[in-house]
Amino acid sequence: MTKAMIGIDLGGTNVKTAVVSREGDVLGKDSRPTDAEQGLEAVLDKMVEGVDAALQAAKVQRADVLAAGIGAPGPMNWQTGVVFAPPNLPGWKDVPLARLMSERLQIPVYVDNDANVACYGEFWLGVGRKVDSMVLLTLGTGVGGGIVLMGQLLRGPDGTAGEIGHLCVKRDGRQCNCGAKGCLEQYASVSGMLKTARKRIEQGGLNTLLLEMCGGALDNLTGKMISDAVEQGDTFAKWVMEETGRWLGTGIGSIINLLNPEMVVLGGGMIGAGDVLFNPVRETARAQSFEVPGKRAEIIPAGLGGDAGVIGAAGCALNRVERDAGKGS
Repeated sequence: MTKAMIGIDLGGTNVKTAVVSREGDVLGKDSRPTDAEQGLEAVLDKMVEGVDAALQAAKVQRADVLAAGIGAPGPMNWQTGVVFAPPNLPGWKDVPLARLMSERLQIPVYVDNDANVACYGEFWLGVGRKVDSMVLLTLGTGVGGGIVLMGQLLRGPDGTAGEIGHLCVKRDGRQCNCGAKGCLEQYASVSGMLKTARKRIEQGGLNTLLLEMCGGALDNLTGKMISDAVEQGDTFAKWVMEETGRWLGTGIGSIINLLNPEMVVLGGGMIGAGDVLFNPVRETARAQSFEVPGKRAEIIPAGLGGDAGVIGAAGCALNRVERDAGKGS
């Protein structure tokens, strides 16, 4: 058969694997717990087990695999495949992940940032298939990002290109874990949305379902509670979601002016809010950007869901194999 690719999405909780053809067909998948608390060797074993299970599901032999790609949490050196110290993989320090997995699988292995591979997945086989330039923002505890310009994933020499969550949107704003203040993810992520809600509730005078949902303990407030309250018509919860969308749109407006993308894609659980989130995002982004690129840039939800990472990891590996082959010719 035509050589297939393996894509691995390495997370702190689960490791997902897929076998993907060069044409982009997903032939087999697997998902299993990462067991990160058991240390590096246990995680590597889980990754190999996931590869074998996905190959079995796809009815593909290892000999028919061209290469594997891994989407891993940063920071890392994407060129050497060394992962430095990811916070959700305890005990990892300067791990040569590409080399270690290549030795176990006996095929070339490439490592990229997890948000970058998700972006490439949407570009290769998702909602970005018909464009040359797009930006992906993943909305979770933080805000991840990835950028494709003129068909090429933008990584940067240090691998930090696409750190959209750390775009400054408010001078001397909320303190970010990165050490700076006013970063986008402090306002436009799930955790940022919760901070917005708590701050306003603490000022008092509100009648909102959120107080009942969290039992009056604001530390128990969750993003799902806000979404549920929006669905039940809670005015304050709707304002919180819209305010989060306005912050997000502020950041996207700057991205549009800087990069002139054809498409801005939003992924993560927050996009389930639909128009309550997307309407203020679009309105604010267009108000904050130049007219022509602002009208050009579609702002739409991601299409691949939880498969973006494994598909993108496989696609990035294929892209790098072909690039390396071109250099050697």
